[in-house]
Amino acid sequence: MDFKTFYNFMFKLTSAFEKSKCRNDFVQGLESAFAKVLQVEYIKIYTLDEFSYVLKDFEKPWENFADGVQNQKIQSILNSFVGTKENAKLEDNVIYMPIFDDTKIIGVLKLALDKKIKPDNDFFEIAQLVQKQISYAVLNFKSGEKMKLNTKFYKTIRNIAKIIETQYELSYILPILGEMIDSFIYEHLIYIFIKSKNKKEFKLVWPANIKDVKIYDYLENLSPKSGILLEREGKVGIFPLLSEQKLLGAIVACNPFDKLNENEINYLDEISKQASITIERAGEYMKILKDATLDALTGLNNRHQFALRLREETASAKRQNTPLCCIMTDIDFFKKVNDTYGHAVGDCVLKNVARTIKKELRENDIPSRYGGEEFAILLPHTTLQEAQLVAQRLRMAIEKKKINIEEYNVEGVQQLNVTISVGVSLYDKKMKDPQQLYQNADKALYQAKEAGRNRVIVYFD
Repeated sequence: MDFKTFYNFMFKLTSAFEKSKCRNDFVQGLESAFAKVLQVEYIKIYTLDEFSYVLKDFEKPWENFADGVQNQKIQSILNSFVGTKENAKLEDNVIYMPIFDDTKIIGVLKLALDKKIKPDNDFFEIAQLVQKQISYAVLNFKSGEKMKLNTKFYKTIRNIAKIIETQYELSYILPILGEMIDSFIYEHLIYIFIKSKNKKEFKLVWPANIKDVKIYDYLENLSPKSGILLEREGKVGIFPLLSEQKLLGAIVACNPFDKLNENEINYLDEISKQASITIERAGEYMKILKDATLDALTGLNNRHQFALRLREETASAKRQNTPLCCIMTDIDFFKKVNDTYGHAVGDCVLKNVARTIKKELRENDIPSRYGGEEFAILLPHTTLQEAQLVAQRLRMAIEKKKINIEEYNVEGVQQLNVTISVGVSLYDKKMKDPQQLYQNADKALYQAKEAGRNRVIVYFD
């Protein structure tokens, strides 16, 4: 191997270490580097899981092939390096290289070569240097990922604690909790159960369904004193949600192939404790907020206050024979905002939309947050034609609004634009129930969404 070839190879190898952002990038970079000195068909890296000592595909560590023929072959190769000073070996046109952590073998690099071309013997002269470089890079990846995992854990704990700053309803909080935990413990299926107040049964609240009904049997063994339950040889973990030694529910983590390792159990234990505190405080705040009139996040009237004002304004409109209109509106594709940028950004969007609504309305208009991303607005002394103009003004103002999300550190995104769909209805004195006014507006809102969103539809009977 001449100096130029050696230099190009080592340069490409170093680039693979420095520029790779993920494991797949790293392996592709290795293939590009080795192509300078060998005819490589593909490269695979296998590493031992530090807890189960099972071989894993470096690019897909969530997959387990412990019982496969492939695993047995790689395991045999790994064992053959133990106690030797070999840095590489050739078998059936495949080069194997050990991956070390200090003096301990933790994996194997597999280079499958073009069967028509024999490898240059010069390569084996530099194998020790190459093997040490790759071992260092693999360890660096694993170390960096551990740091990121710890950082993500503390961020998850913090975000779970912060939910109750803006949200109090369990029907809204629990799915957020599920999404947060699922994004952190991504190698396991996550389920959240709440125990019925008057019954002993557990109700699944996140996600929408569960195929593994055996988990319900495991939950029967859960009690305030049972602590964490590990079933199926540790592949299913059940973590109690407790409040003053009362069982609120459980977080369940399940992996069909791998058992939960010590780190994952510790992480989920701490997450469950924080989730318990959040659920408990949400319940306390809900009791306090029963008599409150404002929504904590947006500063608009809450749903309860909207119901009171609806009765008052319809009674006034009927008594004084004056027009009354209702606007129902929600943010288009709001779930996509939450899923893409996170619930903190979603809350920011809600607050900005609420501010715009308040700014565009008259002093006597009555805006409320009806729930989630939906808003209800009562317009006293307003004709249907005037209400339609108000609705269009709101829609255009929000469409033009640039929402700054720089503080949330979303990579590549500093501003967001959203749109709203709007339904408008007019109060009729013949209505038997005041709720029919906003129900009609809600029907028009549904039509606006069905028609393509970002538009205003007026309800006509």
